[in-house]
Order: sequence, then structure tokens, then C-alpha cells
Amino acid sequence: MIRARKDRRQVRRIKARRQLDAARIAAAAAVTLLGLLAVDAPGTYFGSAQEMTRAGVLAGTAVVAAAILCALARLAGWPASRWLAPMMLAGQAGLFLPALVHDPAVAGAVVGWNLWALLRLGSLPAVRPGPAGAAETPRDGLDRAARHLLATSLVVLVSVGGFEVSEHPLALALAAALSALAVGVALPFVVERVRALRPDGLTVATLVAAALAASAWRPGVALAIAGVCQTVLLVSLAARTSLFDDLLNHFLERPAQLVLVSFALLIAAGTVALGFPAAAASGRPLHPTDALFTATSASCVTGLIVLDTPHDFTTFGHVVILLLIQLGGLNIMALSTFAVMVFGRRRGVRAAGALGELLDLPVGRSAFRVAAFLVLSTLAIETIGAAVLAQRFHAAGLAWGEAAWRGAFHAVSAFCNAGFSLQSDSLVMFASDPVALVTTGMLIVLGGLGFAVLAAAWYRLTGRRHHAFSLQVRLVLAVTAVLIVGGTAAWLLLEWNASLAGMPAFDRLLNALFASITLRTAGFNTLDMTAVRPVTILLMLGLMFVGASPGGTGGGIKTTTVAVLLGAIPALARNQPRVTIFRRHVPLETVFRCTAIAVVAALILGVGTALLLATQTGEFAELLFEATSAFGTVGLSLGATARLDIVGKLIVTALMFLGRVGPLTIALLLARGTATRISFPEARIMVG
Repeated sequence: MIRARKDRRQVRRIKARRQLDAARIAAAAAVTLLGLLAVDAPGTYFGSAQEMTRAGVLAGTAVVAAAILCALARLAGWPASRWLAPMMLAGQAGLFLPALVHDPAVAGAVVGWNLWALLRLGSLPAVRPGPAGAAETPRDGLDRAARHLLATSLVVLVSVGGFEVSEHPLALALAAALSALAVGVALPFVVERVRALRPDGLTVATLVAAALAASAWRPGVALAIAGVCQTVLLVSLAARTSLFDDLLNHFLERPAQLVLVSFALLIAAGTVALGFPAAAASGRPLHPTDALFTATSASCVTGLIVLDTPHDFTTFGHVVILLLIQLGGLNIMALSTFAVMVFGRRRGVRAAGALGELLDLPVGRSAFRVAAFLVLSTLAIETIGAAVLAQRFHAAGLAWGEAAWRGAFHAVSAFCNAGFSLQSDSLVMFASDPVALVTTGMLIVLGGLGFAVLAAAWYRLTGRRHHAFSLQVRLVLAVTAVLIVGGTAAWLLLEWNASLAGMPAFDRLLNALFASITLRTAGFNTLDMTAVRPVTILLMLGLMFVGASPGGTGGGIKTTTVAVLLGAIPALARNQPRVTIFRRHVPLETVFRCTAIAVVAALILGVGTALLLATQTGEFAELLFEATSAFGTVGLSLGATARLDIVGKLIVTALMFLGRVGPLTIALLLARGTATRISFPEARIMVG
């Protein structure tokens, strides 16, 4: 009995291995065929790029025939497949060795892919017993085969449709055929999810139908839809693996790392998408540094640009930037948690606690409701703002279609405090339009207040008065009001005869108010920032360093951090052991965290400024302003951005990333300390 059970397990393991090997063979053949179409090796049997020689046609035919034969032999378990499949992969790798001299990128990728498949071919995967000691099932093997084919298909789709490595019609046909094969292998999983009425299964079924419908209209659109479909499928299949659960459990216990990795992955995806020739107005791929800088600026909702957004990017590039702004503003972790909820996979107390720490909520179990609220409220606020701004763009002379697009883009950019604009001069065209400026300013303020504040305000507006404003809500509202009013008054006083000169009194007040709002985190401008007085630059540096509020879409050290640090001054003067704000004692742990945040932020800003001064040309004030704007995710510049070289762009990119993930997150990553029970004698130190 025991021997029979072991035999059945061994049969299941072998079948799962064969399915995965067949998928690897098919994937390697697809990559080889794409290499035949894309490699540029004139004077050889490949010919130049986009050219199919007679030898290339014969080689392609042989690759297809060998792949079909080897895959079927592997699935059927023929003894010949033990040497036939390795010979095929080795032959495909050897086929591209002469082309390494002419086109090392494409030829090297094909050789490397085939050698990797050769090394992985036939390896017996270890049995990972489940709760009851069950071995790998045929479905597990089919899932692994589907994941491999889906990943390869996405690589081919991105290469053909995105980077346009080959414009030959056969390249599109290859991408379509591999997509169909990958989805076909994953079809049992799709059917299972559709029958269970799971959202991911229904989404995949809808996308497949849309891709089939679009194939007769525009093949490029059909491939784009197929790419989205395969991405959803790949994520759904990956979520069934034990590795996914292990990674998720690891990150849920370490929210700081999850924030860091989430933004890094978002920036990486944005860099790839903005590197597509279709994203650049010139039709040529952007320089990798420029693509990375723009993707980081959009994902970290900063707004600093090294390229002119309206003229150097196409509509596709604008859409990519808009998606990066939206995902970065919502915070990718909160959005992912909302998606987990929608897809019916609640992660329990640890996920709620992780999201609660990310959003700075005192009660972890309410974090899921806040995550749902933040997505829905964001979309509602942005929709209202887009409608108003679309009307103002139309009133400025744009057609309704263009006005609606610009209204939506600027509404998202404003609420997420990004500062990206589809006008080269930002919002100068609205310098005398109170409706447009007030609407944009309100979007910026609402996005910067934080979702916990918006939720508390919503409870009040809907009549649930028993939800009293917490200390954090009251503190955020008070500090925000002081900064806006104080910044407006200071701007009027300092710039009345400078950047505001020549305007009517009402327009001066309106633009001073807008400047006070936007220079903390948003980055829009209606005035010439290079014309402001030096003393105003000092004011701007302070406001940019403070930034928005916890849980908001802006950067900086946050309003509550400054409030707690300032509250410590009168407590120290009165010899009080604890900080008191609004008749509430602030825990010492919070005071320590605020101090750590301010110190880490100052250190990062100091190092970044020093690096810019050491590597770039420019005045001290310009480079300090640039570093502060990048770290505070503001997006304003005094002209230094346009003069940055590659090193400077990388430094500013790092500052934007560090400013978005937050000094506290960096501190937690560098030192995850544990409480110690060892106590030492106290010793006084003279300070000050």
C-alpha cells in the first residue's frame, strides 16, 4: 500500500516535470524565432535586421519542427526526448554564436535563454509536501508550465510591441501565437475561476473576448489587451504558490520593506514603459537615464522634469505618466490591499496592521475600510476636479475632447501632488482664472491632508457626529491652515513688487495663495520661480522641507512632525516631562520618531546637496533648492534641472525616491532594533 502510494506520487511528479519541460522548450523556440527576425548580422546567414534570408527561413522552419517534436516527445515520455531536447536547445544556442560579433544584445539574449533552458531541462524538482504530505499534482505542473509560458509571452510582447525589436509581420504573428498558447495552457485555471465567479477569472475572460474582437480591427490593440490579460493571469497563478505566500508574510511583517519594494517595482515598470519608442515624440527610445528620471518623478509624485512633458512625449507616454502618478499617489501598497479585498483574498490581522502602519492609523483593524475609502474617495474627488478643469480648458479655447483629457490629467496630477502639466509653462495660462486656481488648490490640499483626515471629515459630513476628530486630525488641520495662511501673507509681503508686480490686487492675492499651497508638495506654478527674491527662496525651502501630512500624497517630513517638535520647545521650557498638544499628552515614542525623521531627512538632504555641489555646475542656492524640491517631492526648480548631467540626474532620482518612501521608512530599514531589558545609570550631558 505504501509502495503504491509512493509510485503514484512519482508518476505525478514526472508528469508535472514533463509539462514544465515542454513549456520551456516552446518558450525557447519562440525566443529563438524572435531572434531570427530581430538580429542584425549582415554578411552572415541571418542577414540584416528586418530581413529574412533563405537560410533564416530554413532555420526558422527547423526550429518550429524541432520544438513541436521535442515538446510532444517530452510530454509522451519518449526515451529519445532525453537527448533530443538538449540537442535542440544546444543547437539553437550555437546557431546564434556567429551573430554575437555583429549584434551582441539580441544574439546574447537568445544564447543565454537557450542555455538557461538547457540547464533547467530535465531537472527533477524537489517534492514540497503540503499540510498532509501531498506531492506535487499534475495541476501544479500545469500551473508552472502556464506561468513560464505567460512570462515568456510577456517578454516577447514587450520586445515586439513595446521596444519594436522587429517590425516584420511574422514578429506580430509570433507574439500572437505564443499569447494564444500561453492562455490556452492556463485555460483550465481560467475556467475554474469563471465558474467560481472570481473577479480575476471574469476579468481574464472579458479581456480575451476584447482581444479577439480587436484582432480584426487593430492587431496592435489586440496584442496590448492580450498583454494585460496575461499579466492578470500570471499574477493570479503566482498568488497560488507557496513562494508568494512566503514573500507576502515576510513583507506584511515588515511594512517598511514593502513600501520600498513596491515603489521600486513601480518605478522599474514605468522606466520600461517610458523606454518604448511609442512613448517618445521623436519615435526613438528615450535615454535610459531620462526614462528612469521621469518614471521616478511620476511614481514619487514629484514633478521635476528633464524633458518637456507636452512636447517630448506622445499620448501613450502621457497615459503612462498619468498611471504612475495615480499609483504613486494612492501608494501602491494601499492600492494592492484594496485589490486583495476585491479579489476576495483578505489577509487578516497582519495585513491590516501593515496597512495601518503605512497609513499611520491608530487602529489596525480599520485599515481595510480606510483603504477602500481612499480609493473610492480619490476617484470621486478627481472626477469632480476633472469636470471643473475641463470646463476651464474649454473656456480657454480648447475643443471639448482635448479639454476633457487635460482636465483629467491635471486633476489627477493636482490631487496626487505631482505637479506634472501638459503645458510647458505649467499653469501660467490660469494666473488670472480664480476658478481654475481655486479648484487646483483645493485638489492639492485635499490630497495632502491624508486619507485619515478625509475619512474623519466624511464621517462628520454624513451625520455620524459620534466620530470625534482625533488629535492627529485636529493637528493636521490646524498646521495646514497656519502654513497656508502664513505662507500667503509672507509671499504677499515679500513678492508684492517682485514676482507679483504688475498684477491687479485680487490676482496678487490669488497667486500668492496658490503659491503657498503648491510649493509645499505640488510643484505647479503660475509665476516665474526664477524671478523670486532670495529671502522668498528661503521661505520656500522651509515649506518644501515640511511638506504634506501623514497618509497624504505629498512628501516632506510632514506637518505633524514639525508640530510635535515645536511642541517640545515649550514643554522643555516649562520643565514638563511630556509634550502636550490640545490638552493631550504625546507619547515619548512619537517624539523620538519625529526627531529621527527630522534628523534622517536633514542628513539625506545634506548628503544629496553635497553630491550635487561636487558634481554639477550651478549656484549653491539653485542646487540646494533642487535637492530640497526633489526630497520634498515638490517639483519646482530654479533652472538647475535642465543643466543636470547623467550623474546629477541619478542623484536627484535617488533624492526623489528617498523623499517619497520617507525618512522613517529608511530609518526602519537601516535599523530594526528590538527593545532591551538592560538598563544603565543615567548621566547628564551639557547640550546647547
